Amino acid sequence: MKKNVTDQKKIDLIESLRNGLIVSCQSQPGDIIHEDGKTVVTMAKAAQWAKAKGIRANGPDQIAAIHEAVDLPIIGLWKIKYPDVDTHIITPTVEHAKALWEAGAKIIAADCTHLPNPALGGKPRYEIIPLIKEAIPEAVIFADCATFEEAKKSAELGADIVSPTKFSYTPETAMMEPPAWNMVAQMVRELSDQSYVIMEGHIYTPEDAMKAVYLGCHAVVVGSAITRPHYISKRFVDLLNGLKEDWRDAERAWTGIVTERKD
Repeated sequence: MKKNVTDQKKIDLIESLRNGLIVSCQSQPGDIIHEDGKTVVTMAKAAQWAKAKGIRANGPDQIAAIHEAVDLPIIGLWKIKYPDVDTHIITPTVEHAKALWEAGAKIIAADCTHLPNPALGGKPRYEIIPLIKEAIPEAVIFADCATFEEAKKSAELGADIVSPTKFSYTPETAMMEPPAWNMVAQMVRELSDQSYVIMEGHIYTPEDAMKAVYLGCHAVVVGSAITRPHYISKRFVDLLNGLKEDWRDAERAWTGIVTERKD
């Protein structure tokens, strides 16, 4: 039993993901595959057909549509852009978390890096964890981290699940080559008594997914390698053209496509 996860319903939910694939089904306005949110439902149906064990999705509208269409646990997040912040923040407030919960996401993902959260008066983003736990005690908290130190702090604050999701997307990790194998291995060794460890970020092959499980991860999240055919195509094209361009640059740029904050 994990120190942070003692509620049997939460244990049962997380255990249902064991050794399984979680498919990230996301698109946003301006994205070439975005069709008023319909695309993500098709993605989720395909994932369920393939016997994936869970879905990761962005925003209450898309989550509600997926929740209605498939019978799989949903990890919900909400990408929000604040003024003077370079990139979006994942689920920065309790209100965002509540909207995800009401839409059908029983697992709530949040940015749990040390970077400042303007919605919390500039406090580190991982400080959202106890606030969500207090407001929605039934929810499973999935901490998106960029460093082992952030994952450790998130576990100390009560995160049910920790993941290296933000690795290579923060200033201090931007130049590091993903996937975060060393980081996730350390998380498994040192944090598994407190929180579940799930691998997410730059997993492109079944062999990589198996490697994550071999290292001790509870489950694996895969997105672009499955659900983003334009990036899959560009990967082939870039290689055939002698790598004059790097398809990962396009993928990184996409992570900056955001939902503007509504006051």
